[in-house]
Amino acid sequence: MLALVFQVGDDRLALDVRGIHEVTPRVRLHALTCGPSWLAGTLVYRGRVVPILDLHRLAGLGDCPVLLNSRIILVPQPGGEGGQLLGLLASEVSDLQEVDEGGARRTHFAEDGAPDFGAALVDRKGVLRLLDLERLLPDSMRHQLPGFSRGQSP
Repeated sequence: MLALVFQVGDDRLALDVRGIHEVTPRVRLHALTCGPSWLAGTLVYRGRVVPILDLHRLAGLGDCPVLLNSRIILVPQPGGEGGQLLGLLASEVSDLQEVDEGGARRTHFAEDGAPDFGAALVDRKGVLRLLDLERLLPDSMRHQLPGFSRGQSP
């Protein structure tokens, strides 16, 4: 599978390009008063309000670094209604690579009720986490997203 590779702290993450709507430059976001700490804010994208999740904050690493290659990765929001999008704020978004998702033993390292950054597998540069958007946010966080359909199971 072809994947977009990026950094969250010391972890390299990969996301299947077939699940990506668009990758945009990092722009100034609209702050959310009383929003969850892991939400960086919102972005108006083609007339829609899109919540932007800071993957660094989600991992407990503080704010995503402001780098030239920090990007917002727009993806369909898991459990979202009517084509709702979710933005993932990540750093060092600069690489596309082929990932053999079946060629390595995949192991999850997520605690119950905590964010899951995906299965760990080995590639030519070391350990790579294969991000699965359906597993990223636990239910307690997923329900805090605008547009989340509570009638659907994740």
